[in-house]
Amino acid sequence: MSFNTEKIIVKNEDTGKEEDVKLFYSTITDNVGITCGEQEVFLTQDQFKALAYLMERCFYTREMLHEVWTAKRCCELSYTVYFSHDEKTWELVEKG
Repeated sequence: MSFNTEKIIVKNEDTGKEEDVKLFYSTITDNVGITCGEQEVFLTQDQFKALAYLMERCFYTREMLHEVWTAKRCCELSYTVYFSHDEKTWELVEKG
């Protein structure tokens, strides 16, 4: 059983401030969480799968996912990714 979080720091275009975008999961509760700045969404596995299905169906989000997957395969992403077990100590795992 585990609880892990990864985050990327991005600039919020509306506020001009840097914010964390976090994705975490808990195998204890079988939940996935997404945090963007101060906004949080917690999803069960079924809800997350449904969201992934909708994102793949929608031409707009499908294209964004395709762009990210293509850039990642070509090693062209410019994101710096951090990892944590407790959200207090962060480890650099990918330098963008």
